[in-house]
Amino acid sequence: MAMRIVESICPYCGCACKLRYVVDESGRILSIKGCESDEISEGKPCIKGLTVHEIADKNRCKHAVIRKERSEVKVSLKRALEYIYENIKDFAPDEVFVCGSGKIPNEDNWVMLKFAKIVLKTNNTDSCCGRLCHAATVQGFIDCFGCSNLTRMDYVKEIDTLFVIGSNPASNYPVFFNKVLRRRKEIKIISIQPVFNITSRFGDIFAYIEPGTEVVFLNALANYLIEHNLYEKSAEKIDGFRALCACVKGYDEKLVERICKVPKDIFHEIAEAIANAKSLGVFHGMGLTQHVNAIENVHVLANLVLLKNAKILSLRGEVNVQGVGDIGFLPKNLPTGGFETLPILEELWGCELPTEKGKTIVDAFLFSPVKAAFITAFNPAQSMPALRRVHKNLENMFLVCCESYHTLTCEFADVILPTPALFERRGTITNGERKIRVVTPARAPLGEATQEWKIFCMLAKFFGKEKFFNYRDEIEVFREITKCVPAYSHISPEEVYSGRDVFVEKTPKYMRFYPERFEGKDEIRSEKYPFILTTFRSRYQFLTGEMTSFSETLKKLDEGPCVYINPKDANELEIKDGDAVKITSEAGSVIAKAKVSEIVPEKVVATRFHYRDLLVNMLVPAKVDEETHTPSYKCVAVRVEKA
Repeated sequence: MAMRIVESICPYCGCACKLRYVVDESGRILSIKGCESDEISEGKPCIKGLTVHEIADKNRCKHAVIRKERSEVKVSLKRALEYIYENIKDFAPDEVFVCGSGKIPNEDNWVMLKFAKIVLKTNNTDSCCGRLCHAATVQGFIDCFGCSNLTRMDYVKEIDTLFVIGSNPASNYPVFFNKVLRRRKEIKIISIQPVFNITSRFGDIFAYIEPGTEVVFLNALANYLIEHNLYEKSAEKIDGFRALCACVKGYDEKLVERICKVPKDIFHEIAEAIANAKSLGVFHGMGLTQHVNAIENVHVLANLVLLKNAKILSLRGEVNVQGVGDIGFLPKNLPTGGFETLPILEELWGCELPTEKGKTIVDAFLFSPVKAAFITAFNPAQSMPALRRVHKNLENMFLVCCESYHTLTCEFADVILPTPALFERRGTITNGERKIRVVTPARAPLGEATQEWKIFCMLAKFFGKEKFFNYRDEIEVFREITKCVPAYSHISPEEVYSGRDVFVEKTPKYMRFYPERFEGKDEIRSEKYPFILTTFRSRYQFLTGEMTSFSETLKKLDEGPCVYINPKDANELEIKDGDAVKITSEAGSVIAKAKVSEIVPEKVVATRFHYRDLLVNMLVPAKVDEETHTPSYKCVAVRVEKA
């Protein structure tokens, strides 16, 4: 049988490795190989990337579907678009919402965003992973550096100490962590986590931290450096230095031991290691950003970066979550910048645009639900907080799902539009270090799956707006992006589409300290809810599992849905390994299998969030960071009892 090998991008995390797809003449993907020339994976992608062929044809959306009264009717794409037009044409701009995604290319996101602004006349536009995961990282870095992303993976070659807080790169970004391990003898690893994870196993120093107390810990580190005169002297010239000194005074090892539950001797060891680092690298994740004080957490981490002139190595959750934010898929920003740049965008597009700032996904699906929504590659029925309320709101709105894989949210959709998987698309992504990479189709899309940029160009015709959407191909769309988005203005579309990786502009515009005080945890324990629940990720699953849960290899390796509880707590509650337990918060309850383990400290329970069989976000209350609207997934007060 004739076979061909096509290089394209892995559909999973923000590393965006190149994979070699082995495809037969019928279009079936037979296997995945590493790409030796890929400077990111260095020819050794992770197990999720190497098993893409196992999920390529499973659980797929192949045909347009209209759902009426719980029955599904397969229709043509044209009929589905007609039906959408008939149902949304009379809605006001504030009644509709369009959600982009970090799982699809820049070009598809761009046309969806343009459709929202020109056709629907709304700024109710947001992206899923960007809002739920790293909105605070983006805003916090802009506050402190004037740039949303300063990460470069090759900084690993320069550092002698890696400080990891609220993340597990060994599991979540294995190809990045492989670069660390190649220099293991030269790099000291410090891991600060609420759960003992794979990164912690490699750590020279590890400390459990009480979820929600990161501001105390990081301020205490800053205070230690300042009090002992162990910071970079250049920091004294940075705006806000004196204010930082005043703010962190009093944050000491005693406070850390009392509030963060980190023993004084371990804190002192960590502080000394950071102080003595000649080249410090910092890596954080959603353990830092998914709190009600998300933006404060990022600010205090940035303060530490500035004090030590450290390298930022933090990545992103989805393959193109950086790109969807870069192009302006946000409710309070435009592709051209802030709302003050509206005249520039209107001139570039040749039309009047809406002036009202829009709703986030948390607004649209939770707090002030819209009447109609377009979403793509997003599963709010599983990934949003306060799921009971979200499910009710989804039932009451006209919902259009553009999806490659069936999700729980598809069951709430009025219309499902089939879209290609990433490895069946053409376009570009911007990875976790803000590097643009071209996506090449390894094969033709399945069934009638169509890329979003084409779908929304077709839909615009029903509204009489087709003149704004005259694109012949993806490169024309990308060319418009480079004309409108300042950070992309130096990029040659032809160069990118020829296969050359190009960095988006990522030079700091300024440096500012941003002092923050600890205002209390997201939630506290009580007699009714004596435990704190936190969530983390499996190295064998990805997001809500609509792809990875169908891999036979990954299923064999994954522990599956369970909740981890400390042996002492389990003994007191007479819970044994494998018992069914009921977890209850003020938001709801779930039943899960207990896993008795010392990876969690006493009075903390932890679970992964990937599984449809364990909708852990039923427990997460409708509490968000006030500035970024990132939900508080990492610190939920709960009760645990034997079911």
